[in-house]
Amino acid sequence: MEGGREYCSELSRTQGEPMLGTAEPVDIWLLLEYKPAWKSRAVEDNGLEDETNRWLEDSLKTCAERGVKARSQFIRRPDFDMGTTTLFIARNTTLGRIEASAYDALWEVDVLTSDLAPVRENVYFVCTNGQRDLCCARYGLPTFARLQELVGARVWQTTHLGGHRFAPNVLALPQGILYGRVDVDEVDAFVTTIESGDVSRSHVRGRSAFPPEAQFAEMQVAGRVEALLDVRDDRVRFRTNLGEEEIQVRSASIPMQIVASCGDAESKDVYPISGTA
Repeated sequence: MEGGREYCSELSRTQGEPMLGTAEPVDIWLLLEYKPAWKSRAVEDNGLEDETNRWLEDSLKTCAERGVKARSQFIRRPDFDMGTTTLFIARNTTLGRIEASAYDALWEVDVLTSDLAPVRENVYFVCTNGQRDLCCARYGLPTFARLQELVGARVWQTTHLGGHRFAPNVLALPQGILYGRVDVDEVDAFVTTIESGDVSRSHVRGRSAFPPEAQFAEMQVAGRVEALLDVRDDRVRFRTNLGEEEIQVRSASIPMQIVASCGDAESKDVYPISGTA
């Protein structure tokens, strides 16, 4: 609390709200560079040409029609202007990138099938949109600044990733895991872990390609997960490098009352996930 204001991120920590299993399920990430100032709901309310916005909307619609959950984000790097427009598309554990001379050069890109230049190094996307929630700027901007000192142009600011109360939120691609509470004083250790090819377990919210139950269960397996085989009732089954493994999961029977955003006047019920092997 500062000056009488209660920040949702601080409240979530004080209440001991678990983060694991809280990433919104996303099959395909569509991350488009948009340099002007972002509004609260920047992806829906922006200064792009109508044709570019239609391309974004149509891309999401096409994915949905094929049973694929796509999510679009705006990204920017205030200190790096290459004079082009960058588009990243993340599918599964692959990340592709295109540098376009203008937005109209992207209108023919098919989110599902177009080949983009592969990106094999880790790229970090930090939610910093303070217009959407105060915590995203208050906590996200210092984390972004420190990441930039460590990895340079491989970190971007991004719009709302979901879960303001877990700020600072960081999406790591092509790893495909959303992290929360990546505080500025923990960034060095966080980067060292990710760059080594490992998962920063103390910050994991979940692998976005998995449903919440599997996000939780993945962190409980003994081996290295190679594929999600099944999510049924209260059990999640994986194929790992050690063979098949099944994790039992359950949601809390008694909810926690949390404030989801700094702008919320009322709390809401959440049911944290837990489980055993």
